[in-house]
Amino acid sequence: MSDTSITSSSSSYRQYQLGILYASVSVGLFSIKPILIKLAYQAGGDATAIMSLRAASSLPFYLFILVWLCRRRQARIKVRQYAWQAMLVGILGYYFASALDIYALDFISAQLERLLIFLYPSFVIIFSWFFFRERPTPRMITSILIGYLGVILIIAHDFRETGQLVWVGSGLAVSSAVIFSIYLILSKKVITRLGSDLFTSIGMSSAAAAIMFQYSLQGMPFSSMSGELIWIGVATGLFCTVLPSYFMGAAMAKLTPSLLSLTGNIGPVVTTIFAILILDEQFTVFHLIGMSLAIWSVVRMKQKRNRP
Repeated sequence: MSDTSITSSSSSYRQYQLGILYASVSVGLFSIKPILIKLAYQAGGDATAIMSLRAASSLPFYLFILVWLCRRRQARIKVRQYAWQAMLVGILGYYFASALDIYALDFISAQLERLLIFLYPSFVIIFSWFFFRERPTPRMITSILIGYLGVILIIAHDFRETGQLVWVGSGLAVSSAVIFSIYLILSKKVITRLGSDLFTSIGMSSAAAAIMFQYSLQGMPFSSMSGELIWIGVATGLFCTVLPSYFMGAAMAKLTPSLLSLTGNIGPVVTTIFAILILDEQFTVFHLIGMSLAIWSVVRMKQKRNRP
């Protein structure tokens, strides 16, 4: 083997390692978000306050990075052509889906919320079947049913513990997952045209601006919020929004879609660990079986979808 081949192989392996690291950090930080949101509710916040604090702390960073990226002429041309698409898709995914997700956490546990959101690939498959005629295989259908069975086990357990509001929160979380799956389908072409960094900056800035507009209409003044709530909101904006969004963009540049998607399987596990340690949530045999079935189902779906 020549020195050039050895160097190329070593460089590819380093890129692979960095990609896995970036993706894992992104998924881990995103998975802590429901924990911080539950803490924000305990600190006296409501959904609008939590969303506005998250948006106010993240918007300046996204705008700064957007301006920095637009120093290149080619980037400015892309923004003029495709920014409106990124804005609409970003508001769909990061405003509407995020709002439903936050509302859901007022009714259900962080563990259940993460599992319901985690099933979004099943909705991608369903929508692809109806709108793009991509017929799912029997394996995919079986995987979807297995995942839903796992979630139903946890919902049934939580229903006995906390009552009918579990169905309200579950419905909101499922709605969030549905909208997020539509966002993923629509975002593919826009990301190809703009690049992941420009798309993230424009999409997230637009969603944050929409949230701040909602806050101006119905939100409580920041001055009336407790210091604890403000710190939790800022932490959610910086560590569970800005950082993971760009880590994911960096990972997308280094990994294939199949490798990137499989790193998401650690998400429910991370959420469960912190939910038990910080929120003192229950973790019963129903949660263990339900989480295992949900993760297994998504692995099966992703393996099939990413197979050439």
